[in-house]
Amino acid sequence: MISRAQIKAARAMLDWSQKVLASHCDSVSEPTIKLIETGKINSTPETLGAIQKTFEDAGIEFLPQHGVRFRDDLLTVLEKKSEDDNVYLRLMDDIFNTVRSTHSEILFSFIDQALAPEEVIDRQLMIRKSGAPMRFLVRYGDTKLRYPLDEYKYLPKGHYLTNPCIVYGNKFALMLNDWGKAVIINDPAVAELKRKEFDIIWEYGEKPETSTHERKIS
Repeated sequence: MISRAQIKAARAMLDWSQKVLASHCDSVSEPTIKLIETGKINSTPETLGAIQKTFEDAGIEFLPQHGVRFRDDLLTVLEKKSEDDNVYLRLMDDIFNTVRSTHSEILFSFIDQALAPEEVIDRQLMIRKSGAPMRFLVRYGDTKLRYPLDEYKYLPKGHYLTNPCIVYGNKFALMLNDWGKAVIINDPAVAELKRKEFDIIWEYGEKPETSTHERKIS
């Protein structure tokens, strides 16, 4: 189990007060954290385990001999290795490997379905067959919609970026450099924030009424 020194070190790395830690760890109160850190109580394994999981969810890794560091996998960058390398397809493979066991929902923002090549569609179909539901915020007026219309909402007219954003599992991914680079943040707090942002836009978005795609999939 983690030590009180590791708890204080992890808080310092995240710039969290005892109050903030308690707000992230629902089962442990601020007074209890204060007593643990001052050594006035010997906490239970359950309490220490809850605190440890809260820190780990925020990207902290605990090492032997009271060590603390940020997880190495908190940030992953996929870059184009050759002219034929498709970074977006590699990102889709990471999505598949991340959600296939949990079947968690995948949220795509700033998507233009009319531009999606067949190899991208093939990856999407592979992910869909794994049981993971999807929703898409697409370019306003796009009617090349392959999937059920309930899965789509239009972005506000005139508000479209060429950098797709995807939330999946505990990850948030962003395409950059004309799709030559993908940045993946593996952090539950970031993923949850991006889910909430997606849902705000989704709530006020306009639902497409028709699809002109020649190969619709239910």
